[in-house]
Amino acid sequence: MVLLPDHFHAIWRLPDGDSDYSWRMGRVKKHFTESYLAGGGRRGKVTSGEAAKGYAGIWQPRFWEHTIRNARDFKMHLDYIHLNPVKHGLVQRPRNWPWSSFQRYVALGEYDLDWCGRAELPGQVEYFYAD
Repeated sequence: MVLLPDHFHAIWRLPDGDSDYSWRMGRVKKHFTESYLAGGGRRGKVTSGEAAKGYAGIWQPRFWEHTIRNARDFKMHLDYIHLNPVKHGLVQRPRNWPWSSFQRYVALGEYDLDWCGRAELPGQVEYFYAD
């Protein structure tokens, strides 16, 4: 998982028989937003239509889901998640972003602590960013 200023990425396994991603994402965003605002966080900019729907301007309004197909697909998405702070220019290396599961995966031996910095993005992970 990685938490960014206006969105987050996560790999979840939902309980058997449950595929209601929309409800779960809505609950996560709602609870986080309520806690954030109660703790002194500020609302972001929203349109009048978004304000009417109760948006606080903290999260991107939509989400995307993907079903992991196999071990290679899992690894590709794990890499994408951990590279996202680098992609957005927030840090030079995944290890520098504190709101990420990257350090956990380093401890598990999945990544080297110095894995993939900004200068390495074009050649190493170009498949993530192809338009």
